[in-house]
Amino acid sequence: MLKKPISKYIDYIDAPEDTFEQYVEKGMRYNFRCVFANLEEYEVGRAMLEGTDVILAGAIDFPEGVMKLEEKVSMFERYADCGFTEIDYVLNQHAVEERDFDAIACEMSAIAEFCRERGITDKVIVEMCKLDGDEEAKRRICEIALDAKPAFLKTSTGRSFGGAKLEDVELMREVLGDAVAIKAAGGIHNYDEARAFIEAGASALGASAGIAIVEGAPVYERG
Repeated sequence: MLKKPISKYIDYIDAPEDTFEQYVEKGMRYNFRCVFANLEEYEVGRAMLEGTDVILAGAIDFPEGVMKLEEKVSMFERYADCGFTEIDYVLNQHAVEERDFDAIACEMSAIAEFCRERGITDKVIVEMCKLDGDEEAKRRICEIALDAKPAFLKTSTGRSFGGAKLEDVELMREVLGDAVAIKAAGGIHNYDEARAFIEAGASALGASAGIAIVEGAPVYERG
């Protein structure tokens, strides 16, 4: 048995053909963990979700991961002032690709501290696929997260050349234990795959296939 309905693990990614309102409506109908909005959409989304426990999350420097730290912190300030209490963001990808662990630690620590002060759940995206074949680098980034303590460490944006892998989630759980939650995203297509990532240690799943995942689950796990 899962600890909660499968829907409450899913950070739902919108379908391109949906309007923002249609997307949020699906988020409510399927009782997902969260849906996403930008600054301009926040008030509409907040009003629609009032009275539900579906989280309205933001995403910064997504999916590119090209902002300098100062730019990123400035965006976090704007999102915090708007009212967001949960934000996914992409680590600077030049730092990831170059294995610049000092820069990664500086960025992750600064944003984690800001988010703790503002009561924001921060989910930091690595793009583990860019480190394939370099388990030492993957482990080092997990160790940085263990020290910085963001709310979540996330495998992928789902927009790069690779998505979530079970072995990455297992490595992340091995290093992070219960100190930092794990989000798997990218290429999770159905209930069986979703269940496998949860069993490997993921507490949240980023999925555009959220509806298919819920509809493929046993009735007692749907929520």
